Amino acid sequence: MSETPDLKKLEQTLKHMTPEQFTALCAELGLDEDLLGKTRDEQTKTLLSMSPNLSRVVRVVRHVWPEAFEPPPVKPKREIKLPIGPVVGFLGLIAIIAAGVWIVSSALNANSTEVVNYRVTSSPVPTQALIIGLRTATFTSTPTKTFTPTPTNTPDMPSTLTATYAPTATPTQTPTRTRTPTRTPRASATPGPTSDKPTRTPTATFTPAPAVRMVYPAAILSRPASNTIVEGSKAFQMRWIVPGLSELNPDERYRVRLRLDQQVVFDYLTANNWYDRSGAPNGAPGTYNWAVAVVKIDDAGNTLGVMSPESERWNIIWQ
Repeated sequence: MSETPDLKKLEQTLKHMTPEQFTALCAELGLDEDLLGKTRDEQTKTLLSMSPNLSRVVRVVRHVWPEAFEPPPVKPKREIKLPIGPVVGFLGLIAIIAAGVWIVSSALNANSTEVVNYRVTSSPVPTQALIIGLRTATFTSTPTKTFTPTPTNTPDMPSTLTATYAPTATPTQTPTRTRTPTRTPRASATPGPTSDKPTRTPTATFTPAPAVRMVYPAAILSRPASNTIVEGSKAFQMRWIVPGLSELNPDERYRVRLRLDQQVVFDYLTANNWYDRSGAPNGAPGTYNWAVAVVKIDDAGNTLGVMSPESERWNIIWQ
């Protein structure tokens, strides 16, 4: 499936993911599952509202769950095979048995009549006996007419088509930064002390640094929790999110700072929303606090200014 699915189908796919798949999806998108909401519905709505680039979400879903947008397999039609030969033989046997029973029953129930007529006269005439032979009564059956009701046409019930409109995604406005134009002073003409003609001396052009504005909200720290105790040089990961920000621009970075006694002892720039750390700065145990902000950098990697307020400061206790 090459095209990007609509928002409704993407939302249904996120709701049907297993907990392991949804956790892996949040990890690749750089989001903390616990901060998105308590239920899967809340987490899905928050994730979609925080991700302006739905194509990137679709790519990550396919990476975590390759069969997410594939159509269900077509079930083969089940063929029903009837044992025609045995059925025909069985029906023929039943017909033969029924015919035999009918013949025997007809022979036993045949109506036979024997008529003997005696007549006595007054004359001395010998009695004459009349013997009438057996006569088999025959019955003629009259077929009974069966009246079959004529089927009536029943009109179909009218149906009403209801149009269903799928929700459309609301575009998210992306803040833009306006570069302040620089003004270059014009060169001035200064007459030389020994020359008959005035000479033009070029003056240096000063280009001020571009103005940097705060366009992002403060970062939300995720882990480790504040006042977490770390033993020695044990490795752990520091994570955070910026609401509404999924990817940084090429000239933007996250700045991670560690402070000891309100003094910055470690400063690190990264394009990811996490940082792997092992051991206290300079190997000195103590209670440090850490915070994150979004900054703008130049081509050399130098910080030009901050683009978001600094996050809360959480403590890390190195022993």
